[in-house]
Amino acid sequence: NLLAVFNPFELALTRFIFPACLSLSFIIIFKKFIDKEDFFIFFLSGFLGIFCFSLFINLGLQTMSVGAGSFIVNCNPLFASLIGVYIFKQNLKPRFLWGIFFCIFGVFVISMERNQNFNFDIGSIYLLLAAISIAFYFHLVKLLVNKYGSLTTFCYTIVLGTIPMIFWLHSCFNIFLNENLEIKFNIIWLSLVSTLIPYYTWNYSVLYFGANKASFFLFLIPIVAILIDFIFFNKIPTFYTLLGGFFIITTMTRIMFLDYKDK
Repeated sequence: NLLAVFNPFELALTRFIFPACLSLSFIIIFKKFIDKEDFFIFFLSGFLGIFCFSLFINLGLQTMSVGAGSFIVNCNPLFASLIGVYIFKQNLKPRFLWGIFFCIFGVFVISMERNQNFNFDIGSIYLLLAAISIAFYFHLVKLLVNKYGSLTTFCYTIVLGTIPMIFWLHSCFNIFLNENLEIKFNIIWLSLVSTLIPYYTWNYSVLYFGANKASFFLFLIPIVAILIDFIFFNKIPTFYTLLGGFFIITTMTRIMFLDYKDK
């Protein structure tokens, strides 16, 4: 658990500093400059989707049970849809909203796998803020990828979202140097596999599907986690896991099939 080694601020920077350096290099080398009038939207996207999301989720996971924490964070497609409808005045088909509620129920059932009490303390507020922050990020990024493309949008949001964390660079660097190889490997994995790749592919998905529909696919995260546990760690899914996974897969399959028929 990296939160046992870093404080929430340090862990947030540790996660994003390497992707931010790569992104800044790409911007400079290929001269990917943006229009001045779009700078504020880029900054707001990075501030909410990078800085606020990573900070709030780290603060929340310090006190929340894993089951309750994963349940709150995986509700962000609901927040994304509500923000899209009521703030950005987007149209949302009723079946998508019902599908979101069924998938949330599936996530809740999977969260019961650990048989933990859902202790909703101050950590739940932080995780709720994290889910809302990333939901706003989804829609702001949609405004940018249409004009600049997924890669340039990814680079600018990562860089601008990492800048507010730079105050913890010195302490992060010292901790990284003094920790064992296992911690170093976990940091590299978190930075590359759990940050760089997902954030870039998310921007590409938003460009292709739109924020509301793309966020719907986030319900597959617990399913992928279950498969990884089974394939690589020989962890047999429990009844709750299989039941929750069944709800999510069948709901998403039904929604995607109906959406395909409408085209």
